Amino acid sequence: MIKIINLNKSLEWAVTSLLVISLQGILFADDNDKVGSVAFKFLNIQTDARTAALGGTAAQASGAGALFSNPAGLAGSAMGLSAGMSQWLVETSITSFGFALPMAGGVVGLGFVNVDYGDMMRSGWGEESGQFIFQPNQGGAFTAADMSIQLSYGKSFTDKFSIGGSAKMISQNIDDVDLSGTAFDIGMQFDTDYNGIRLGAVISNFGPDVESQAPGGGYAEHPSMSLPMTFSFGVIGEAMPGLNAGLNVLKQADMAQQFIVNAEYNISVAAMRLSYNLNNPEQDLSVGAGVNVAGINADVTMSMTKHLDNVMRMSIGYSF
Repeated sequence: MIKIINLNKSLEWAVTSLLVISLQGILFADDNDKVGSVAFKFLNIQTDARTAALGGTAAQASGAGALFSNPAGLAGSAMGLSAGMSQWLVETSITSFGFALPMAGGVVGLGFVNVDYGDMMRSGWGEESGQFIFQPNQGGAFTAADMSIQLSYGKSFTDKFSIGGSAKMISQNIDDVDLSGTAFDIGMQFDTDYNGIRLGAVISNFGPDVESQAPGGGYAEHPSMSLPMTFSFGVIGEAMPGLNAGLNVLKQADMAQQFIVNAEYNISVAAMRLSYNLNNPEQDLSVGAGVNVAGINADVTMSMTKHLDNVMRMSIGYSF
């Protein structure tokens, strides 16, 4: 019996190590050669308030909120709901909704994200004395919006190891130009059973390139664009009773690698959270708080930015 238990633990460690190394290699080998060229960049925005406060929850995502960070966190969850709202930069609003239901030997989740950029004024140009003149606010306003609908599944293979995946239908509309595509996530979580240390890794937003269309139909000068593929790795542990601290490593296909330290202190039904991004001076600090009473959890987070308004996120969830 002891040999079987040790074999299972060895297998969990081996699978975890292989996943982390292979997923890390996929993106770390890409040395920012896609800067400014990815489509559906909104998929990189953290929509859940707790996730944003901690700079990522690859290692500790759970419940319906795991839909938006690491689908492996769905495993073992009860039926639940999650809804979020973010006041993003430049008067952009983001709403999200998630539902998790235990079935098919694991937990199935449905997720929805909508980004509303509001009305934007058209601009044009003219010519005067042989020079081009920029003319703002020409021709009225237009709208832009992004949307993602996903189906996810998470399953525990042992009481320490779980894996999950998501398939997404994504779309973008800017005036009379439409884009659509598919994206996928795959992630894992592993409890080391040592000092509360947990590991998590997820590769998200990978899939086929999307074709970009020019206004009025036809193809643009650059006919295909890559998805904003992202690798996240997290480790979290109990620093002292009630206080968990950890590190997140984030690598997006079009950005430099980032290291984010975080902490979460729980006392009774309340929690205080913060994270600090060591590599992003434009948006380095996030602070947040939450309460969990009778299965209802409410969270709020403020992310500080250097040149623009701070970003406020609010989330609410319920576990049945």
